[in-house]
Amino acid sequence: MADSSFNNTNLLACPFSIPDPKASATKVVSRWSDTHVESPPAIIITPNSEEDVVSALKFAKLNKLTVIPAGGRHNPAIPINSKSLYLDLINLKSIQLDKQYSQVQIGGGALTGDVIRYLAQEGYFTTMANSNAVGVVGCLLGGGNSSQNGLIGWMADNIMSFRVVTAAGDIVQVSSSSKGEELALFNALCGAGHGLCVVVSATIRIYPLSSLNLSPASKDDPSPSIWSRTLIFPPTAIDSAIDAFLAASPPPEPMNVIFGFSRGPPGTPFAGKPIVLLTSTYYGPASEAEASSVGARLLHPSLVEKAVKADTVQIPFANANNAYEPLNDHGGFKSMSSNRIARLSPRALKDAYGKYLAVTDKYPDAVRSALMFHSFNPSKLAELGATPEGEGRFVEARDRGFCTIGVMWSSEPATRDALAVLY
Repeated sequence: MADSSFNNTNLLACPFSIPDPKASATKVVSRWSDTHVESPPAIIITPNSEEDVVSALKFAKLNKLTVIPAGGRHNPAIPINSKSLYLDLINLKSIQLDKQYSQVQIGGGALTGDVIRYLAQEGYFTTMANSNAVGVVGCLLGGGNSSQNGLIGWMADNIMSFRVVTAAGDIVQVSSSSKGEELALFNALCGAGHGLCVVVSATIRIYPLSSLNLSPASKDDPSPSIWSRTLIFPPTAIDSAIDAFLAASPPPEPMNVIFGFSRGPPGTPFAGKPIVLLTSTYYGPASEAEASSVGARLLHPSLVEKAVKADTVQIPFANANNAYEPLNDHGGFKSMSSNRIARLSPRALKDAYGKYLAVTDKYPDAVRSALMFHSFNPSKLAELGATPEGEGRFVEARDRGFCTIGVMWSSEPATRDALAVLY
């Protein structure tokens, strides 16, 4: 497509490109999933400033294009086609720490891993997603489930302000102290914010790492670290894993417990075989984790003897998400779904496993799909939701202490559709 097909390319002072409409869409736009990447976008614009974003929105309006902001490129629900203006925020990924006011401002294109590592190096943390590769802003706009739910709430609970460009091209700073329509916009962005505007930066509350009193990674590595316990079971021990998981719910506020099932990854003794997982992390001293009733249960010989593998490790805080890097590969048909649940029963978990097994047996390319159930203590969420600020934010079901996380991964459209029915 030539420049002459568009009106007012002179508005664009930042880099842009106009893809060949006959090119492979997934080669033009690489993202976590190929789902809904229907054709190359009409234009790709890479802003260097918020003023460039304003110009891009004006350009989109003049040319009747739909703006698709891209941070971590992990949202497969957003269609990309010949009517799309792909707004690549890769150059808007600044991280500005303000220790005096206990906050950090991150750019609209900042990635989770970069923020975690930067803050940890400076001795701070905040609530973040469990993938280094996802955009921070995208998670904030969806509410943000994380491993710190029990300690400091949803990601949306820790947002102090957004700087946005509206569809009208206005640059606006919105926060809980805003009034009228701007306050309504801020609250909507805290949990139901996708598609409302372009977020060029967000300011988030931070906390001293020292407040967690984390144990060192090892005798030789003083890095503050997270206690992590993992047990892998054969399918024959699923009842024991389920009983341990449900007995651990709700866990102490610094703890997360995850029950799930998947197929063993390539290169392991369990490659391609169904496995049952039970994992836990504790954002506090290792001794405290193991002295808790949940920690003691996960370490008890009667449970350990049923597992084919059982490990306890200390993970340096900056590396909290590194184990999930294999899940960040781009391409294929992938999607992630989640639900907040108040109660789970052994039968419900067994039924879910049976359905997962049936689908992944039938469709070999679904081998990397997984289904997990995250248990956390919801007391802090309910407490924050009862405050005047919390009541306005668009985060629901604060009293529910379970969150399902379904990862659908396939290479064939038929498998994708079968997994969609399961999840």
